[in-house]
Parts: sequence; C-alpha cells; structure tokens
Amino acid sequence: MKKYKKLAALALSAILLTLLNGCIPSLYPIYTADKLVLLSGLPGSWQEEKGEDSMKPEHWTFKQGEEKGYLLIHVDGVGHLAAFDVHVVKLGSHYFMDFYPTNMPDKNNSDLIGNVTGFPEKMNSFLEIHLLAVHTFAKVELSGKSLKISMFDPDFLKNMLENQQIRIKHEKSEDGYLLTASPTDLQKFAEKYAEVDEAFLDEPLMLKLK
Repeated sequence: MKKYKKLAALALSAILLTLLNGCIPSLYPIYTADKLVLLSGLPGSWQEEKGEDSMKPEHWTFKQGEEKGYLLIHVDGVGHLAAFDVHVVKLGSHYFMDFYPTNMPDKNNSDLIGNVTGFPEKMNSFLEIHLLAVHTFAKVELSGKSLKISMFDPDFLKNMLENQQIRIKHEKSEDGYLLTASPTDLQKFAEKYAEVDEAFLDEPLMLKLK
C-alpha cells in the first residue's frame, strides 16, 4: 500500500503538464487482452492536418508489433522524437487507443524515423506528459487515409468528479486528477461517454496518411 501511494503521489507531479496538453493521465492501461484489436489501416506514417500555425505538423508513425500492439514514433511540432507502445481496444462500436512511453529504437536500424534527421536533445512534447510513465487514452476513428484522435477533456472529468456525477477511482492534487481505476473500470468510463461530445476536447487531432 505504501509503495502504491508513493507511486500515485509521484505521478501527480506530472499532471499539470498533462492537463496543459489536454490528456487525462491513468496509472493503469485501458486495455485488457480480451478487448485488444488490430486496425489494418493503421500502420504507416501519418501527418497532422495544420492550419495557420507557427509549429510544424506533427508526424505519427505506427508499426505493428507483437501481440496486438504497435510501436509509435511521434515527432512533435518542433521536431522532437519519442516512442510509445500503443494498444487499441474496441468498446461497443468505438475504438480507443492507449499510449505508454517506451524506448526509442536504434536510429541506425529503425525504418520508422523516415526523413527526420538527428535525435534532438530537448524532450518531445508528447513525451513530457508521460514523464512518470502514465497511460493516456483517446477515442480513434480510422477511415481510409484519415485518422481522427479525440482526447478526453480534463475539465469534463474534473466537473463530473467535483459534482459527484461519476464514481471512478482517482487521486487529486492542486493541479488535477490521476485516474487509478482498473482497466475494466476505465473501459466502462470510456464506453459510457464515447458519444458525449462534451467529454472530449473541442479540436481533435486530424491526421492524413502520407
């Protein structure tokens, strides 16, 4: 119990960055073996659809791994790289993607890096919200060469918890919330609110297959 409380307390220190980037951190993954699926059109290199912005488009490159999982190489808007283990679950008629930081593949042997040169010293922005190895998850919609990733809105969770409209295990700090619910409870939460627009950030990430 002491070890668990210490881990939860440490993870809470990363919540502020997580909230600023529009994600809800979780101590446990949303996937279980019986819910894992593969998306046949997911492997490949995807680029963010950008409007007028000083940042470069994000790049998301997925490669299928073992046991219904993927390796993701994420390149943020300033060219910083990071690697994630990704798993996809199907809950009802909706798909959700779980992200968890992992080691970057060898830059001399990886076919995932593409045209990106060098490994920048500064940290990748998406990795910053996983500094203490928390899971994050999002609803995904894949249609041909279009991939839509919708992150849950931290303010939605905050309001639901504070108004006692939802019961889900969590830890609270001045900066926000860390979910400590089991994978099955996370699945119930995601499936229940999958079609509630207010549960997600207003601007989903839109990617196009290169």
